[in-house]
Amino acid sequence: MEKPEVSGDKSHEKSKDSEKSLSIYQSIAYSLPHLSMFWLIAPIAVVQGIYAKYHGLSLTTIAAVLLVAKLFNAITDPIIGYYSDRYRAQKGTRKPYILIGGITFIFSSYFLYVPPENVTTFYFMFWFLAFYLTWTIMEIPHLVWAGEVVKNSTEKTRVYSVRTMAGYLGLLLFYVLPLLPIFETSEITPETLRYSVLAAGALLLPALFLCVKSVPDGYTSNLDKEKTPPLEILKTLAKNKPYVIFILAYVFSGFGAGMWYGLIFIYVDVYLEMGEEFAKIFLLAFFVGIISAPLWYKSATWIGKKATWALAVIILLTTFFYTGTLAPGEASLTELIVLKVLNTLAFTCIGILSPSMLSDIVDYSVLKFGRGIGGSYFAFQTLVTKTNSALASSLALAIAGWYGFDATATAHSEQSIFGLQLGIAWLPPIFAAVSLIFIALTPITEKKHAIIRRRLDALAERADRKVKDTDRGKEGLNIETSKASASASTS
Repeated sequence: MEKPEVSGDKSHEKSKDSEKSLSIYQSIAYSLPHLSMFWLIAPIAVVQGIYAKYHGLSLTTIAAVLLVAKLFNAITDPIIGYYSDRYRAQKGTRKPYILIGGITFIFSSYFLYVPPENVTTFYFMFWFLAFYLTWTIMEIPHLVWAGEVVKNSTEKTRVYSVRTMAGYLGLLLFYVLPLLPIFETSEITPETLRYSVLAAGALLLPALFLCVKSVPDGYTSNLDKEKTPPLEILKTLAKNKPYVIFILAYVFSGFGAGMWYGLIFIYVDVYLEMGEEFAKIFLLAFFVGIISAPLWYKSATWIGKKATWALAVIILLTTFFYTGTLAPGEASLTELIVLKVLNTLAFTCIGILSPSMLSDIVDYSVLKFGRGIGGSYFAFQTLVTKTNSALASSLALAIAGWYGFDATATAHSEQSIFGLQLGIAWLPPIFAAVSLIFIALTPITEKKHAIIRRRLDALAERADRKVKDTDRGKEGLNIETSKASASASTS
């Protein structure tokens, strides 16, 4: 049965639980595994090239494996979200999923990035699928966990900002590694991947231990105990209007960004002929991503998550247009740095706010529908993110190809250049602009979430009290039954 709407609530009394948060130490402990996870995820952008260049797999074979992986994710992501929710409802924690996922992710990363000499298609596909499966087993529970530990909307943003900083630090460490003097070249090679996975894996183990030891399981109540069938979960997701609006905003901005990322290396390396600067630009941008996270958190506290998200998408939209103004022989390194820094600033903000805002929507769902299915909400968003980026980058590449752009050519026609710019600079802003419409329609603000949280706390308190009263009644009945039995046996 649906719960009453929250708008119009005049209560201004905050519950004490709503003020609970994580200390700085606990926030860092929670985020540390994400550093290692992103360090291990970073090579996935180049591993296809490694298998093609050093192990002889054809591009068509690799493309087929990537397609299978997307279909595999479409099945496994919702399953992991569902069973993570069920386990938490029964045991009150998601920590076993995080531990098991994290430990097995180390092994799957090692075997994917450090293959034997004679690599088969089956080997690559098996460990590629295992890599994504073990990552998802940890990633989804870890994402939703913060929103279950922290109730206050602003504090959620703070915790997710620390998590985002940790992720960018992991990316930075991966791209810095090849620059160390122990390597003969600064290129990413199989040797680089081997050292990278060993270092990241060695860091992940203590990070996992510190995380599960230092961070509480999160608040639970009898509102979370009801088992929800999978079909009802899908209906709940579809009926949750704030969630639908959030997903549409996220999809449109993400699709534009996916098109941009699908062509940016070709644009810089082939069209602008500045490929040698690419790694330096990304390294600097990752560093900016780290230091900008606290600033985005402050922005969200000053003007709200909704306005801050809109600001980030506007910056993202601007970088798309700016890309189209860069021309060979005219574009400078400074211009490329400005482009990538602004782009990373926007992505850092979205990386912080999307889980924070989704966590608020999960609270609304518990109040509206009476179901604690946070894992399913985050699982579907994770699936949308993976699918969206793949489709967007494929479309951008296809558009450039349809207009005749050839990455191996040394000269390009006006038509082929137009196709390249259409895919990276002129179409992406349209998708970003549409996302701004849905961001403007986002109904759950920090004030409304505070009302939702107070109502949830009151409902949880009543539900827990009812269970305790029922248990006391059963105890009393058992005592009376025992007395009656004893009296009957005496007589």
